[in-house]
Amino acid sequence: MFLALLLAALPDSPRTFVMTPETGGLVMSAAPSSLVDARKMADQLRYEEAVVEYQRYLAMPERPLAERAAALLELGFVHLVLGDTVNAEARALEALEFDSKLTVPSTAPARQVDFVNRMRKLALSRARLELQQREAGEPPYVVRVKVADPEGKVSRVLLRHALTATGPFYSAEMTCRDEQCTGSIPPPKDSPSFTAWYFVEALDAEQATAAKVASPESPLQLSIVDQKPWYTSPVTWGIAGAALVGIATVIYFIVPPPPK
Repeated sequence: MFLALLLAALPDSPRTFVMTPETGGLVMSAAPSSLVDARKMADQLRYEEAVVEYQRYLAMPERPLAERAAALLELGFVHLVLGDTVNAEARALEALEFDSKLTVPSTAPARQVDFVNRMRKLALSRARLELQQREAGEPPYVVRVKVADPEGKVSRVLLRHALTATGPFYSAEMTCRDEQCTGSIPPPKDSPSFTAWYFVEALDAEQATAAKVASPESPLQLSIVDQKPWYTSPVTWGIAGAALVGIATVIYFIVPPPPK
């Protein structure tokens, strides 16, 4: 409590946090209780307790990306007020990786606005990964990313995947052409339906992380329902049967009858 009062008295410390749902399109009532509690605690200057609730919320990987990005940025603000610059910058950069257009309302304190602007400049100078839509006809377990690498540091891009939210995560190197990289999550054998968790990591020449989409602690989720091989699909056999009937009909009419 003493720390909260001291921080509130500082001229550059926000007396109440201006949260990001205004720009992120989030509805407070739709958020999980952990996120609602975290925001209330931040507004009440209970910053240490707010950190715990934000971390509890971030342990739920199934939440929407826009919501997670807003929560990460808010957590970065909390760390900033607590004087933890390292974690503040790490959380803010992670938030901007999820949503590069994140902003704070015009009513936000100058310290928050300056912090976000500084982090945005830093993020733009770093390598970034952006998830892309699959192309028509691609299997549902294909993952596509776009690599933005202003300083040319990325040497390879890996698709880390697992069949449980907590891993273990296996790696598959993605194939890159220009800025576009493509990889596949291998489906388990004899299982037409499955759920996979994944994140994408770009590495530099020293094999250090240059950029990520999601993380082992907060992976993305992909569900495949009844993904059957083509030869077991009744639709495929129906089309094949119709084609055979058509071919047989054509042959019947164009082949002359045998001599009597």
